[in-house]
Amino acid sequence: MIGKLLSTGFSLATLPARLTFRSVRALAMTPAEASRLLADMREASDQAVQELQGLLDSVDAEMTRKAAHLSAADKRLAAELALHAAEQHLSMAAINILRAVWLRLHSTQNLPPPELDKRIEQAGNG
Repeated sequence: MIGKLLSTGFSLATLPARLTFRSVRALAMTPAEASRLLADMREASDQAVQELQGLLDSVDAEMTRKAAHLSAADKRLAAELALHAAEQHLSMAAINILRAVWLRLHSTQNLPPPELDKRIEQAGNG
């Protein structure tokens, strides 16, 4: 579920950039292309809303079932613990992403160029 939440969050976070790109592209479009673009944007927006609603519904159903026996004070304490755990997990996820990026950047320094690069270089010289 966390993966789906992060995926949905990423999708929503990149939505403004995707919409901006599409709107800039729309300046040079025919009316038919512009209509299709608007339909695509509406569809993407509707899909994001549906995914979020599904996620919220599943969290609501799960927590209603799991926390039915807890008092209000117990729920507050559990919320504090959950937020603390989420903060630790997100912090560790950010560190792991930075480690992965660093490793990826440093893993390719000593690799020979791919075959395609050699062919492009040879074509340019020939």
